[in-house]
Amino acid sequence: MDTPRRPHRVSLFAKFTAVILLLGIVPIVLLVTVLQSRMLTEYRASLEDAYQDAIAYSAYSIRVRLDTYTDLSKFCYYYNYSSQGDFSYDYDNYDNLRKILSGEVFADADNAADSIRHEMGLFLHYMNMTDADIEASHFIYAPAGAAKVVSYQLGNYNNSLFDSEAYLQAVDFAHWDTESRKMGLVPTHALDYIGFRGSGTPYVFTVGRNYYDITGAVGQEKYLGTLFLDLRTDVFDRLFATLNLTDGGTVYVTDDAGHCYFSSDTTLVGETLDVTAEAPDGTMLLSEPIPEYGLTVWCSQSRTPIETQIRAMQRAVWLVVALAVAALVIGSMFFSRKLTQPIRTIMQHMGEVESGDFTGRIPVTGNDELSDLTERFNQMSAELDTYTKQVYLSKIKQTEAELNALKSQIYPHFLYNTLEVIRMTAVGRNDPMVADMIEALSDQIRYVIGTVNDLVPLGREVDILTKYIYLLNCRFSNKVTFSYDCAHLENILIPKLILQPIVENSFIHGIKPMDGPGHIQLMAERLDNTVTLTVMDNGVGMDEDALNKLYTLLDSDQPGHKENYEWASIGLKNVHDRLRYLYGSDYGITLYSTPGVGTVVKATIPADLQNLAQEEPLC
Repeated sequence: MDTPRRPHRVSLFAKFTAVILLLGIVPIVLLVTVLQSRMLTEYRASLEDAYQDAIAYSAYSIRVRLDTYTDLSKFCYYYNYSSQGDFSYDYDNYDNLRKILSGEVFADADNAADSIRHEMGLFLHYMNMTDADIEASHFIYAPAGAAKVVSYQLGNYNNSLFDSEAYLQAVDFAHWDTESRKMGLVPTHALDYIGFRGSGTPYVFTVGRNYYDITGAVGQEKYLGTLFLDLRTDVFDRLFATLNLTDGGTVYVTDDAGHCYFSSDTTLVGETLDVTAEAPDGTMLLSEPIPEYGLTVWCSQSRTPIETQIRAMQRAVWLVVALAVAALVIGSMFFSRKLTQPIRTIMQHMGEVESGDFTGRIPVTGNDELSDLTERFNQMSAELDTYTKQVYLSKIKQTEAELNALKSQIYPHFLYNTLEVIRMTAVGRNDPMVADMIEALSDQIRYVIGTVNDLVPLGREVDILTKYIYLLNCRFSNKVTFSYDCAHLENILIPKLILQPIVENSFIHGIKPMDGPGHIQLMAERLDNTVTLTVMDNGVGMDEDALNKLYTLLDSDQPGHKENYEWASIGLKNVHDRLRYLYGSDYGITLYSTPGVGTVVKATIPADLQNLAQEEPLC
């Protein structure tokens, strides 16, 4: 319908635009404020990510460095160098160090101790030369049953001033795990057990690896001693050189017990720390574990120095915002109310439309674009109401008519066939079983009569099938046997009369043409949210051409007629169409058949086990 033209008026949005232009830079300042607040959040996040990446890289570098010492500490198993010969990298001589320690390679027994110490000095000298950060090498020889341990040490300064007892205490050898096959770590400690040239005593951390006699049985190696390597903490300084910390920033390397191996605050080296407890408020505390060696890299960085400039700029912007808000409120109070209230009213009625109520109408007030919008909304609601009623009622009537037409086809068809069986039986012989047959027929007639939407328990449908098979056997002298397995689904609700047409089709076209008796089997199976009802017979079956014709009929929009095809397909077509009308195109029947073997018909329906019939199980 045509909308009458309204007289010229000043647009509400034009008024709103005039206010925006009057305020000028105010919206921009507000936008900058929001962006600046967002920038601070993003800056904090990116800063934290950057520091996390930095300490992750540092942790990776430490892991790689310790992996190097893991490999170096294994050298005692393939060491093959002595003053009597040249060095050779030969794994076949893995037992050379044990032979040196035991003295069995020296012919002069009187001087064996001096020879051992000399050879061990060469071994430790070689270990010192393998890495520039090794400050000293030690081998503690303590085989089982020995009266005391024997220490061999070699450092880079004043080797003659080693204090073996002090070293054993420094590495806490009394509690060293002599059964571990992995390289162990000793927390950072002062190098005060060796004479040192210089004004101060350096700090080192120690790695150690146990050495075993591997000439015996596998798994029963005897512990002989431990190789210790003292490493300068300078290695950490190089690994953390790329980590730029501002004032108030500290980096730590600790083990699980809190021993500080390294810190940018040198006063903490060698101490026992609780990093999380000692971090003050306003501190960004990040960590990266090195689980292979039981270490953790920590970074403690105060947020205050790195956020000072941003916060100063933020305070200046907030001052501008405060002045702008005062001017904005004066011009926006009136227009905000006039703009938002109609929109809220429309949104409220839109919610009612979404729920299916098209009867609501909004009063039209004013003479602007929002008034036009309100009026158009009222027109849309009215037209939707009319159209929905027409389409909805039309669809309901069409579906109901289709269901009634489809179901009405099966009732007389089924009744006439059953009456024909009884009539032929009565004519053929005078038998008292006719009374039983009539009773079975009466039960089936009562079962058939009902509304289009009748749903019955699967067990009730099987009971009717049993009576139907009984009538068939009365007519055809036990021509067919029937068995079923409901798989505890006897109380699930199914549409009435979806199995009888399938069973009838199996008998007429599958078993009846056979020379001897046949068998029909019904199986029910639930899979996820569907139930499959399978009817199998061992009849004559169908060839591929007949099966394709039947599928063509099932996929068509026309009901089945015997005149169109050479078989009575109205029953299968009816069942297929009913299931699709009731539940959708994903449901219906499928067929499989082999000539001379039999036919399988499967009917698929949705499983609604929450709505069970209150009847006793029938199968």
